[in-house]
Amino acid sequence: MIRALRRAVLVAAISGIGFSAWMTPRSGIAAENQQVAELQQLETQAVKEARAGHFDRTDEILGQAKSLSHDPTVEQMATWATSFKSQLQIFAAERHKQYDELVGQVKLLLGHDKPDFAMDIASRAFLLSDDKTAFRKEGWVDQLVTKSIGRADKFDQDEEWIRSLRIYSDLAVIEPSVPIWKDRLKLSTRRVRLLAMYTPESLKALQASEVKEREQVEQLLRPTTQPATQPAATQAAKADAPETTDTFKIDWHDTLRGVRMDMLWEALVDADQNYYRGVSYKDLASGGIRGLRALATTKGLEKAFPKLADADRRAEFLSTLEKLDTDNQNAPVGREQETLRLALAKIQSVNRDTVAIPDPVLVSEFADGAFEKLDPFTSMIWPSDLEEFNKTTQGKFSGVGVQIQSDEDGSLRVVSPLEDTPAYKAGIKSGDIITFIDGKSAKGISINTAVRTITGPPNTVVKLTIKSPDGKSKEYAIHRETIHVASVKGYIHRPGGGWDYTVDPQQKIAYIRITNFTADTAAELNTAIETMKVQHVRGIIMDLRYNPGGLLTAATDVVDKFLDHGVIVSTRPDRETNNQPTIAMAKPDADDCTLPLVVLVNQYSASASEIVSGALKDDHRATIVGERTFGKGSVQMLFPLNDRSAYLKLTTSHYYLPNGRCIHREENSKEWGVDPDVTVEMTPDQMRAAIDARQDLDILRDVAPAGGEQPKLNDAVKEAKPKEPAAGVKKDLLSSDPQLSAALLLLRLELTGAPS
Repeated sequence: MIRALRRAVLVAAISGIGFSAWMTPRSGIAAENQQVAELQQLETQAVKEARAGHFDRTDEILGQAKSLSHDPTVEQMATWATSFKSQLQIFAAERHKQYDELVGQVKLLLGHDKPDFAMDIASRAFLLSDDKTAFRKEGWVDQLVTKSIGRADKFDQDEEWIRSLRIYSDLAVIEPSVPIWKDRLKLSTRRVRLLAMYTPESLKALQASEVKEREQVEQLLRPTTQPATQPAATQAAKADAPETTDTFKIDWHDTLRGVRMDMLWEALVDADQNYYRGVSYKDLASGGIRGLRALATTKGLEKAFPKLADADRRAEFLSTLEKLDTDNQNAPVGREQETLRLALAKIQSVNRDTVAIPDPVLVSEFADGAFEKLDPFTSMIWPSDLEEFNKTTQGKFSGVGVQIQSDEDGSLRVVSPLEDTPAYKAGIKSGDIITFIDGKSAKGISINTAVRTITGPPNTVVKLTIKSPDGKSKEYAIHRETIHVASVKGYIHRPGGGWDYTVDPQQKIAYIRITNFTADTAAELNTAIETMKVQHVRGIIMDLRYNPGGLLTAATDVVDKFLDHGVIVSTRPDRETNNQPTIAMAKPDADDCTLPLVVLVNQYSASASEIVSGALKDDHRATIVGERTFGKGSVQMLFPLNDRSAYLKLTTSHYYLPNGRCIHREENSKEWGVDPDVTVEMTPDQMRAAIDARQDLDILRDVAPAGGEQPKLNDAVKEAKPKEPAAGVKKDLLSSDPQLSAALLLLRLELTGAPS
């Protein structure tokens, strides 16, 4: 902007044509210089305010600059700022509208005596409230909370675990500082998990008891506007569905195959020696026995373990657990390990003589309870878990290469094939429905079950019956191959494969999204940046939202790409163990990226993504935009057990950012994670809309035939004031995503006027 003004004056001054017309008195030159200085000051202040998240002030300052100059660049900057300000106003209005609608729904349900469902909606309203303390103090909220506490107690007594779980979950949201709700939530969650794993039919029976009431609630909240023929159509749809999908059920015997007591014992010893803080065998014993107590007292499990139905046998088993718990808590110093070992042997013996719970179940549930006393990230990786665990850390698996989702009607829909995979080569496309897998109906099965069934060893065949959107069905016999899942993605998938990284072609601003950190992430990032160099990119938006983390080495390699010196991250335990403190340092490399950088984070950015954003923030290398990150700053190590057929994933230390801040969120933490430089909040509904728009750009489509119309890229650089889309019309990504729009505005303002 300033260069443009100075260049205009200079050109006029040296032009031989009409030179005298450009000659100005000394006072005129002084005035011009003053205007240039004033505009330069306004530009600097506008960028500073934007980086602080003061977008109203940014808009105001650029408006002043625009009034002083008719330079197109100044006008462009002012238009960007005004457009984004309008978008934020729309999103704020949406937030308040959603809040008012939720409060109205709560009061409607209370008026129809539906307090449990009212409590669900109240917890959502709480999260959208501007003043959460004031919200909790409102009379109707206080009455609802008091009533819900009493109902949760009754549901526990009546063994209606799903109902009590929902209420405790809501209470934990509305009263986050009350620890008892988290404890009760954990127990209810454990009971529901037990039913889901061992007797899913019992869980379905509990769920069925709520179906009718839930339908009544839906009718109250959303009175039907469908014609009277709708029920018949629904019945017809159900008639087309298969009668059962039992063939896809996962048997707990398979899940726990190979689980042994010696594995548990090694894990307990490893935890005692290597956990990041002191842990006592007394705590481990207490947690493990609590886990077994829940197993023995959860109604419905007797269908899997028949002797639990015998009241006398169950009472004897529970009595033994109580005594052993007392013995462990009273164990003398130096005898805690021995006392726990004897307790485990006693539990096995009494179990065989009373309720006869299979040993793998006994071991697994004791382990789950014991390690729950530590932290949520310490757990056992049993033999059946190893394959899935390796997929998540290596970014590779053997399958056909499709992303899938479960629709509301239970259909298994293809979101997108992955490029250069068997599914893509076979012609499977986005929107196709997988109706059968190896001849068995896929209707209504879970995503996890579908993934387990479709994946398998390389060079084996899976048969998928595919129904295309035009209603035609075809069976594909597809050979499984090793699939590489890319962790670095661009702005839009190019037809036929590859990514377009450019979000703003005029300003040459690129967008990359890192979905998780795998062994290949750094190499993928290098490839993406090399592509950007060819496109003469001038600034980068790095999206780490919803990134759960991954490999520490991958995270430090990514940071090292943007830093040439200084601390990236350090780790240390809270006590002396065999796990020594570590420190990762950035080093100068010839191919380091020095382009301006904005990083997007939100409350679902965790672990390695917090290391990357935190290090880049502390070094002032990037501006962080979004919401405070998750706070998963604990380091897990794998401890092999026995013959390496199982592992203990144990928290051994915590991550510390360069400024010394611990990333991890403890139970009562007030400070955790990475705070953004620029906070831009989004409601759950707004996040869903942005995810939908993002997913649309991620779809891999075929190359259009000669003369055919190519898929259209979202118009990322329209400057028109954002408008609400018509009902049912999907927004484009930038209209849906104010966090991405904020990042784009920051780079636009920073880059405007810089050399191309």
